[in-house]
Amino acid sequence: GMADPWRYRNKMEYSFGLDGGEPVLGMHRRGSWREVVDVPDCHLAPLEISRARQAVLTACRALELPVYSSAAHIGLLRHLVVRRGLASGELLLNLFVTERFPEERELAERVAAEQPYTSFAVTVNETRADAAVGVGPFMIVGPPYFHEELAGVRLRVPALAFLQTNSEMCGVLYETALRYAAPAAGRSAYDLYCGIGSLSLLLARQAAPVYGLELQDEAIAAAAENARLAGRTDIAFGAGDVRKLLLDPPTGRDTDIARLIEADGKPHQSLRTPATQPFAPPAVIVTDPPRAGMARKAVERMALLGAERIVFVSCNPATLAANAAQLATIGYRLTTVTPVDMFPHTHHIEAVALFVREA
Repeated sequence: GMADPWRYRNKMEYSFGLDGGEPVLGMHRRGSWREVVDVPDCHLAPLEISRARQAVLTACRALELPVYSSAAHIGLLRHLVVRRGLASGELLLNLFVTERFPEERELAERVAAEQPYTSFAVTVNETRADAAVGVGPFMIVGPPYFHEELAGVRLRVPALAFLQTNSEMCGVLYETALRYAAPAAGRSAYDLYCGIGSLSLLLARQAAPVYGLELQDEAIAAAAENARLAGRTDIAFGAGDVRKLLLDPPTGRDTDIARLIEADGKPHQSLRTPATQPFAPPAVIVTDPPRAGMARKAVERMALLGAERIVFVSCNPATLAANAAQLATIGYRLTTVTPVDMFPHTHHIEAVALFVREA
């Protein structure tokens, strides 16, 4: 549990709307994708984020910038995403609009006068999709990232990269996963769905080498940069569908997985397994899949690596249960599950499960 379960979110996503013809900036009313409720404050968001929201709204009203209408597909203002580093205090504002506009710098200056920030960006979404997505970010002020620290690991987080929304409890989650993983010195470890490399960097404090696999190219680029900034040369990252990256199981002589690992677009030669060296099963695999869980084939191929332990991080108990049942049929016994209240005041829960290979 979280000792102080308030003001914990490091990210808030707001939508623009109209109320009596006046621009508002808040959240969709429950059950409605059209009605936006102005939210001056949310007790799950740090005060700096709430003040940034108000400063942006005030500046947009003063500059008379038009709010986007999904029905007519006209207007400018769509969403505002505000991100804050708990450890660094850095604040990144990303305004989602339908097109670049002349008042960008004046808007950024007006906001800064009300709520100081580290970075201000605009991202262009020309589509009808009602989501904070698009081309960018185009930086008006500051760098396209902020810094955060999780379980003692300092990270550079790109503006659009995924990060758990509760930095404090994410540290608890990762420390729990690392304790269960118990990485062995001189033994390899795999980090599946590694994101920007936070868990990979933790594993690398003891295991070597560490292989991180992730679908998104942008996340892998950020992970490689975080490893470089940490001075780690014993971690390699590969971008692609994890299920496909695990397609060719070890044969006893080599593994094609190591050859798929790339850093900065080039094979990471120091981590390539020589053809004459037998494949050594990793001591541990850590997997943190999306809410849908792992596909059956991915679980089977993961098990074929022969790790002594599998640490499963899950945000969905239902899909964790399904994957756990599958692992039980292929030689892995569930020994411990620890829930972590990553999302206080909601029904969502994160869990860390430890599976041990049967003798």
